[in-house]
Amino acid sequence: MNLENLKSNFNSSSSSPISKEALLSMLNVNNHPALKAIKIQLMIESIAWIIFLACFYNFFDGHLTPVIWNIALVLAVGLLLVNNVAGYQITNNPINGINIAESLTNYYHQLKKYAYLSIASRALAIAILFGYFMSGLESLEQRHYITMGVAGAVIGIQVFVLWRIWAKRISTITSRYEQIVKKE
Repeated sequence: MNLENLKSNFNSSSSSPISKEALLSMLNVNNHPALKAIKIQLMIESIAWIIFLACFYNFFDGHLTPVIWNIALVLAVGLLLVNNVAGYQITNNPINGINIAESLTNYYHQLKKYAYLSIASRALAIAILFGYFMSGLESLEQRHYITMGVAGAVIGIQVFVLWRIWAKRISTITSRYEQIVKKE
């Protein structure tokens, strides 16, 4: 096939069913639906925690609880907000390498570290939240011990569920990495 036939075939071919703008948006990493969902979740959580932080002192009688619990609660919410910012940074920059295999490896390691941080910060924050509400009690009765047991169970279930979610996300990244490495 000579050059003229090749040019003629190229010019006579039909145009792509996908527009140029659609192709460019597919190349933009920040438009990926999964990343958008994670970002929306992080933004909603951050706004909710900020509203809680702005209202807890008046709504939940913060002036009646010990100062140490107020400080611990503010630090716990601050930890959750820092955790959300870190999560946003990780999801905002998944490409971090010279090729896709190296990027997935780096992303896998970042995601695994973030998963541990996320689970620990949420468990700590919920434990502090329960402690804050329990600190207003003047004497502990049997029902309060039951409440503490339920709180411990809730924290344990939360850690288990969060770990399952993160394990699934990390295994998805690992399977993608293995698919790419096998092709190379």
